[in-house]
Amino acid sequence: MRMQISRIVLSGMMSLIGVATAFAGPPKVIIDTDFNTIFDDGQVAIMAAQLYAQGAIDILGFTVASGNEWRDQEVVECLRAVERMGIDHHVKVHIGAQYPLLHDNNSYNLEVLKFGQATQYVGAYSGPQPGPKDLVAPPDGFATHTRPAKENAVDFIIRMVHRYPHEVSILEVAPPTDLALAIRKDPTIIPLIKQIVTMAGQIYVPGNSFQGVAEFNWWFDPEATQVVLRANIPHIVVPLDCTNKVPLTQSVYDQIANSPRPTFVTKLFAETFASAIGSTLFDTVALGVLVHPEYATDTRELYVDMNTTFESGSNEHDYGKSIVYADGSLKYASALMLQKSKVVFAINNAAYYDFYVKLMTGPVPVRFHCAPHDFDDD
Repeated sequence: MRMQISRIVLSGMMSLIGVATAFAGPPKVIIDTDFNTIFDDGQVAIMAAQLYAQGAIDILGFTVASGNEWRDQEVVECLRAVERMGIDHHVKVHIGAQYPLLHDNNSYNLEVLKFGQATQYVGAYSGPQPGPKDLVAPPDGFATHTRPAKENAVDFIIRMVHRYPHEVSILEVAPPTDLALAIRKDPTIIPLIKQIVTMAGQIYVPGNSFQGVAEFNWWFDPEATQVVLRANIPHIVVPLDCTNKVPLTQSVYDQIANSPRPTFVTKLFAETFASAIGSTLFDTVALGVLVHPEYATDTRELYVDMNTTFESGSNEHDYGKSIVYADGSLKYASALMLQKSKVVFAINNAAYYDFYVKLMTGPVPVRFHCAPHDFDDD
């Protein structure tokens, strides 16, 4: 009897060890991006590729939706980036949403008609949607052999979350259209997503899009943002309240631009940001918080929602602006819909800058420290 009990205990212990082993690898990450070559989303890809090569994270794939640019232009740039960084045989680019759920050109034009021309950033809406012949090559040319994945972004997110339940982190550095569509298409993924780490929103500070009311990522697709914020998923938000405190300093610029081991990345960075000292670092801060949660020095739990009402008869433009509730002011009816988010208001800048510089000055293409995974079938 004792031997039988011992075997049962041993079997149970081995099962637990098996579970622990399954979770022992590097964090699995889907990067949902409105891509650009050298600005914040492009820098996330550069840094994530270095982390992937080091075995610090496992990039399951990039999913691309319109935001900074129209989707097809972003896909062109993302394909070249994975090829340039040397991860093209291991990480695919999945095509996502061309348009927000409701905030299309017509509604943007109505905003302009009512409130005047944009005074701040509007991303893709600054120009017409490009046709195939209008796509612009990245500075080092189009990708030579890398093509988009056959599987679209929404189905890819759903498949990965089911394949790796409770293991997949979504690094949300784009308008969250793809993620909202995945949640709506298959709500069973909601309890299976490990966490969403997003750079977006403004809590107590002004915005940086259109008329300076809302933060760009959430303003571009407020309806998708509301779907995601209301889903019962652990959510870490890195808003403008945090990133406004993380500027590109002269010292950081110099360390990257004048790297003793220059690469295509450091040269392009030097050219692009020569006159941008003091500008804000955005999406890369969220990557830092995902990989190093200890960087966050001021984190508060808040109920965050999204204003999705565009009142044509109102002079107040709050469409796309974050709505924030403290516990005491939250109405009971709203409590049934909203989920608490962990909102990061400040980080350890010195630690983050060190992280940022090291990854931005890494080798191009990356040098793998361990064998990367092969493609998943799609």
